[in-house]
Amino acid sequence: MITAKLYHSLISIWPEAEPQGEPLGEWILCKNEPFSFQLACRITDGSAKAMPFFLRIHSDLPVSLYQAACVPVFHSDVPGLEPVPPLGMYPDILIPRRTDLPMTLQEKQEASGKFRYVAEGETNQLFAYSDSWQTLWLTVNENGADAAPGKYTLRFELLDSMLEPLGDCSMELTVLNTALPQQSLIYTNWLHCDCICDHYHVPLFSHRFFEILESFLEKAAKNGMNMVLTPCFTPPLDTAVGQERMTVQLVKIHQEEGEYSFDFSLLKRFIDLCQKAGIHYFEHSHLFSQWGAHHAPKIVAEVDGTEKRIFGWDTDAAGAEYVRFLRCYLTQLRKFLEENRLTDKILFHISDEPKAEQLGSYRAAYAGIADLLEGFMVGDALSDPVFYESGLVPIPIARTKTAHLFAGKGDNIWCYYIGTDIEKRMCNRLIQLPRQRNRFLGTQLYRFRMRGFLHWGYNYYYGELSTGRFDPLRDPCGGFPSAGTSYFVYPGEDGTAWQSIRQKIFGEGLQDQRALELLESLSGRDACEALLDAHFGPADFYESPETPEKFIIFRKELNEKLREACQ
Repeated sequence: MITAKLYHSLISIWPEAEPQGEPLGEWILCKNEPFSFQLACRITDGSAKAMPFFLRIHSDLPVSLYQAACVPVFHSDVPGLEPVPPLGMYPDILIPRRTDLPMTLQEKQEASGKFRYVAEGETNQLFAYSDSWQTLWLTVNENGADAAPGKYTLRFELLDSMLEPLGDCSMELTVLNTALPQQSLIYTNWLHCDCICDHYHVPLFSHRFFEILESFLEKAAKNGMNMVLTPCFTPPLDTAVGQERMTVQLVKIHQEEGEYSFDFSLLKRFIDLCQKAGIHYFEHSHLFSQWGAHHAPKIVAEVDGTEKRIFGWDTDAAGAEYVRFLRCYLTQLRKFLEENRLTDKILFHISDEPKAEQLGSYRAAYAGIADLLEGFMVGDALSDPVFYESGLVPIPIARTKTAHLFAGKGDNIWCYYIGTDIEKRMCNRLIQLPRQRNRFLGTQLYRFRMRGFLHWGYNYYYGELSTGRFDPLRDPCGGFPSAGTSYFVYPGEDGTAWQSIRQKIFGEGLQDQRALELLESLSGRDACEALLDAHFGPADFYESPETPEKFIIFRKELNEKLREACQ
């Protein structure tokens, strides 16, 4: 027999340890709200060392099923995580599993007219062991469609190969007659096209490339990401001075007798695919080099019939020819954006993470094109508010570590963090961090009235400054101080992106933000602030709940307040 228990998504279930925390018995959610939870199972009666099983799901709501697989974390620069060991096997990969049951022997005979002695490799077969806890990840209503209000019983049966019972567990879900508001937050993780090409060994912008890209985009949109880094030019990011990353340029450029012309057809194909996947905002690749805007990004063109690099590290960002090029390009791009109704859907970047001492070079680069960007969203990741205070950056994307310096200085402030921003109990998405420190960011975004969130690593599988490539399925650190800082999604089999637990948890944080916005629309901002103060104290980017249970208690009370307000 197999012991099976249900747990909230924030409870980390380690293979070698008895799951901690109260099993999940009931929950309340809005009718368009996905809900993830875990089924932990283990052979506990000594009947076998290992046992295959199938899962029968009894539910009137759609349920997606994943196997939660572990990655080996053998390096960590994350202090203060006791009693959880900082090194070892961490559950993070979500491998999709089928929810249908295998045919019975009689059904197979009737279907084929003969016995089948060779296993068919069905991916709906699961396994339990006597010496470790295995975890299944289940998500109700994963695509966020409206469910009928009411009370639902979800029951899960573990069955042997003859479909005889081995164990079971169940829970109650109450779906409210109200929906979460549409996500107001603009949210992006930087997509790296070259990493897709290198990992899967596919030609850039080939048919197969776009097939794989679609899977990566769909998984992003499924978890709240609604903006994507769009490589109109090769993004000048994480590249050592004088070095180049693979050319991933969507805009085709022709130069004849010194004059420029542009072909946006490939860009249109990219945008159409993103919109099909559910992503409707776009980030133009940075117009100048990272960390100060001293140079141009790598740009290639067909010059008098021959393709060559025309700008790059040897180009002065404020040089006359590059400014002339950008002015010609941005003028034509505006027409393309207007024709495709995208002028209010695109964010332009000047230079990523400039320092205060680079204010002059940033100002000089921006000055040559500022008039052409009027009316568009323009913003950059910043640690120092001087760029915003001087009027250079209309949309400051403040690092959470220094976000307090931007507080109260505008109503269109975004934020971001990097992997080393983990002081005290700062929110982050590292594999080793307790899950509530990932999810709580959504609550912080609500409290600080942030309009957007940016992270640099959706699928970055290179080392620092793009040196070497690593496989996150086998080496989740990839040479970085902590595991998971550079990616949120795994390159799965057959070109399919595999979601991560961290990605799901972050998406739940965005649902918390929307739930708070719903309560505010029903009961007022003061009611929301009072609820947050009672559970977490004053708003602070350096703090998050000490335990998963503390956050779960808060979300339960928020759910109850929504139920009361909707009656």
